[in-house]
Amino acid sequence: MGRDFLRSGFIARLAASPRFPSAARLFTLAAFLLLIAGGLAVPHVSPGLTGILRNTSLASLVVWSLWWPLVIMSAAVLGRVWCTVCPMEMVASACSRIGLKKRIPRFLASGRGVVFFYILALLGFIRTFWAHRYPERMALFFLFLLGSAAAAGFLFNRRAFCSHLCPVGRILGLYACGAALEWRVRDPGICAACGGKNCLSRPEAGFGPAATCPSGLHPAAIRDNRDCLVCTECLKACPSRNLRLSLRKPLSDFFTGLRLRNTDLFLLVPVSGLVVWELAEEWGPARKALEAVPAAANAALGLSGGAANFVQAVILFLLFPALLLLIPAAAGRMLNKTTLLESARTFGLLLLPVTALGHLVKALIRIASRLPYYAPAFRDPAGLETARAIAAGSLKMDNRLAAAVAPAVSILAVLALAGAVVSIGLIVRKSPVLRAFGKAGRLSHGAFAALYGLALLAAAVLARF
Repeated sequence: MGRDFLRSGFIARLAASPRFPSAARLFTLAAFLLLIAGGLAVPHVSPGLTGILRNTSLASLVVWSLWWPLVIMSAAVLGRVWCTVCPMEMVASACSRIGLKKRIPRFLASGRGVVFFYILALLGFIRTFWAHRYPERMALFFLFLLGSAAAAGFLFNRRAFCSHLCPVGRILGLYACGAALEWRVRDPGICAACGGKNCLSRPEAGFGPAATCPSGLHPAAIRDNRDCLVCTECLKACPSRNLRLSLRKPLSDFFTGLRLRNTDLFLLVPVSGLVVWELAEEWGPARKALEAVPAAANAALGLSGGAANFVQAVILFLLFPALLLLIPAAAGRMLNKTTLLESARTFGLLLLPVTALGHLVKALIRIASRLPYYAPAFRDPAGLETARAIAAGSLKMDNRLAAAVAPAVSILAVLALAGAVVSIGLIVRKSPVLRAFGKAGRLSHGAFAALYGLALLAAAVLARF
């Protein structure tokens, strides 16, 4: 265990403050509303201009080229720190005060709702209706997220959206398993001897005799970073302040018995597909290879427009990554005489850090490549005139800053993906789950995962050098 940031200093005072994280969530909620207003203020444009407008509109630029990449990077390095300040839990909690407080349906409680919600967002809003290209559609997507949080809070309870619907939090939780920070109790013995259990039930929490923790977790029972929102409520309720926010070795959760749930595995399928596609976009031959099958399918079906986008998304983000998972899972099943699902969950442990670091690499590339657009976007927040000028050739972007940081970005990208390949060997050797899987299956899983990681590394090298 490394340094505990709750011993003293600014972070300790911030976590103990009764105004945290509510004040931070109010700030991010205001920022969300401003981004929504900024997106709605941009008129609809022809499809030919959307590829430029997504970079010149200030709202779109901030959302897709700064906020979302930083959220991904923070989760891979620090854990679920975004969930600490995310306004969705605040919206859901506010609506639950006057809500119906119905029992959460089995479909949502099982975790399948998270997977369904993510597939709906990815295949529907993002890849079919191009919410990441049209600022007004981005705004509508954010309104949909806020409305979903409000509806879930009104119908069920304050943690229904974050725990059973929000795919962002679940993805960040998976990535956080490899992060260098953890929120845990300092001394499990103090928790065992505690008779009050204030961290679980505290009448002054604002919802009557309700759970202080919005995720219903007992701090002493936290074994990995997946579920804790790091909201600090348990710290405020604990009379002994028996909590810590500590540095640790990366991948620690993998080495202490992390097992993927079925929901984690099913969510990893589209997420890994998205990461492969986003990295392939950086290298033309890889992109052409991935596009060949959906292009042939759409040509055979005679599809175009939104229907063709949907078919392409299904193939790229569901079928291809499902095959990537099923082939090694089937091999592991035959070698170890286990169930296909158990073999797939075990292979998913090796796929997860590669996906997380691949996502981090794409986030870093996106932030760096969009640097030339910020100055024009602040001068023309709607971005329409700037986009038209770029399309007409009368305005050229100043790429000097992006060119200056490109070598460092390339080196970091290669190092991160090389680290992903190294992580495969470490998990194969140290994970209790992999060690219990059997030598033949473990080696098979490791070989398939290494090929996957090396393919991403090779694509990055060929794209950046």
